[in-house]
Amino acid sequence: MAETVRTICDACYNEVDAPVIAVRETVDVRGVPITDEFWYPVCPLCGNRIGHAATMDRNFEKMYAAYREARDVPQPDEIVALRRRYGFSQRVLAAILGIGVASVQRYEGGALPSESHAELLRQARVPQVLRERLRSGAPRLGERDRERALRAVEQQAASRIDYAVVRLDLLDSLPRTASPETGMRVFDADRLREAVVYLAAQVGNLFVTKLNKVLFYLDFSAFRDEGVGFTGLRYARADYGPVPDQYDLVMAALVDGTTLAYHEQGDGRIVVARRSADLSAFAPGEVARLDAVAAFANGFATTAELSSYSHGERAWLETPSGKVIGYDFARDLRMPMLPPT
Repeated sequence: MAETVRTICDACYNEVDAPVIAVRETVDVRGVPITDEFWYPVCPLCGNRIGHAATMDRNFEKMYAAYREARDVPQPDEIVALRRRYGFSQRVLAAILGIGVASVQRYEGGALPSESHAELLRQARVPQVLRERLRSGAPRLGERDRERALRAVEQQAASRIDYAVVRLDLLDSLPRTASPETGMRVFDADRLREAVVYLAAQVGNLFVTKLNKVLFYLDFSAFRDEGVGFTGLRYARADYGPVPDQYDLVMAALVDGTTLAYHEQGDGRIVVARRSADLSAFAPGEVARLDAVAAFANGFATTAELSSYSHGERAWLETPSGKVIGYDFARDLRMPMLPPT
């Protein structure tokens, strides 16, 4: 049954049961174009789109989530999880970052941070940064709170893997058996690395968010067309699109500063290659697939548009949040098939 809301039309002033329709459109959020489906109650008497507060809140939540993804701004649940990881109250986190408690409360509640606050929240993902801020600043914290917070951060910093030393071990920890969850391909870290090196040279402005989507289309198009995925990665449904399972681990292992590196650009970071890809890792037809996926991604004006497009895939729509996406959804992939070679 179609969704309806009981409300008063702000054009004809009648109380109506207004059906809620989905309209695909592009909106601007702080200079970032967001294309997606948004919901509007429509008056059945006069056809007016009704300004309904609860429905607009849903739309704003969707717009803001897409903006955060495009600009690599921590999502509200990520901020909450970060606090809980260290046992911080909102007051303690605010003091460490040098912002107001009310700001932390708003950001955890879904408000968009300013760019300066967004950068502080990005930095807060790194225990070493928090440790330095506690050692050199955070004057609003009392000595007891500072020491407690510092101990929690140092424990996390000590327990984190030194990615610069064991990057290959990180990738080696991923599943190494061909299964329906890996596209029937055994994961190969070297093959994945060369694919990303190649894509970094071919895809414009390869933000991490865009790379996640590019890898999804690479693997699922290969499985659809050839019956086997390209990299052997598993994919999961994140709230903001399909991503490689444990993508934070994958990126930490791949971006080593030597073969692949981050480059600050605008409000985010793009992945850049420091050398050319070793094409001996691929068959000629596989290079053609890499080129086709790169061209597909370059057909979207922004990362946000590509991300929004991926939200229309059955693979994302029909997989519960946080669960592994089955490669059987590849048959409905909306990326064009490659021409036969």
